[in-house]
Amino acid sequence: MCPVGAEQRHVSSEPIVCSRRVDADPVHAFEVFTEGFGDWWDPRLTPDPATFEGADVEEVEGGVVALHHDGQDYPIGEVLEWAIGERFVMSFHLSLPRDHPTTLEVTFAPSGGGTLVTLAHSGWEPDNVAQRGKFAEWPTLLERFAATVVAGD
Repeated sequence: MCPVGAEQRHVSSEPIVCSRRVDADPVHAFEVFTEGFGDWWDPRLTPDPATFEGADVEEVEGGVVALHHDGQDYPIGEVLEWAIGERFVMSFHLSLPRDHPTTLEVTFAPSGGGTLVTLAHSGWEPDNVAQRGKFAEWPTLLERFAATVVAGD
């Protein structure tokens, strides 16, 4: 029960899901999403935008996903699944308690001569759900990703 005049807040623990169709086949879309991660990731969403130099995704399950700042690696997760042209899953702890990461699952499905890319950011639990509101940028990031797919063709 909230005291009189207090606002009761509930933060959803449902996954954040967004999709974007790109004009590329699923394998190319997957490659741009993973291998080109640093090309489309927005530097504003890093620990220090002024020193952002890119990112790497190790192309194996268990591989590290890291942002690069001023010659230093800043790990933001670990590759959990790597199915070229189909599915990419990673743990994700950027701006989250490292011992309570969330999960990013990205699927790549053929769609009208292109690919429907669907990102689901899940794993919201009591120890990290209060941070969920920080992750409203996924649609903008998928737009940046889509522009990178087109620019690379």
